[in-house]
Amino acid sequence: MSTRGEIAEVRFRPTICEAVEKAAASLDFTGVRALRVLLHAGVSAYWPMVKAAPTKQVKAYEATVNALRERWDVPPDCAPDPSARAMFRDMDVEVAWFLDLCAARSGTQWLEPVESIAAYAAAMLQGTVLRWLADCDDETALVVLDDLVSGLAGRATDAY
Repeated sequence: MSTRGEIAEVRFRPTICEAVEKAAASLDFTGVRALRVLLHAGVSAYWPMVKAAPTKQVKAYEATVNALRERWDVPPDCAPDPSARAMFRDMDVEVAWFLDLCAARSGTQWLEPVESIAAYAAAMLQGTVLRWLADCDDETALVVLDDLVSGLAGRATDAY
């Protein structure tokens, strides 16, 4: 991703992919149950990377808020900010990639367009990161992430 935000600068794919592939290799079952395991593996690989770089996370939020502040300083016509919009679309693409990987490895399919599910998941992740930056409450963050995994698994069905 790009200079639109430090969060976007960090490439999570290799670490998440490795975690998902490792978890998939250890499973002797498929379907939604397997999907939940794989989603959990990916989210569990993602979270330590977030916690390892809190300053980068804050800078990314600052960059986004500054862009939005400049955007809304002019009379509002409710047009999207190009840089902030692109940053969120980049996040959606990364999350959609993760969701597709998990679905493919688990033998499931999404019940809704993966782009819609990815936008929901990205928003939940962003909110969780922001909250954790504010309160450093690992337990709450992990509960929210586990609920996210459960909710995502509920949006899929066995592919066969």
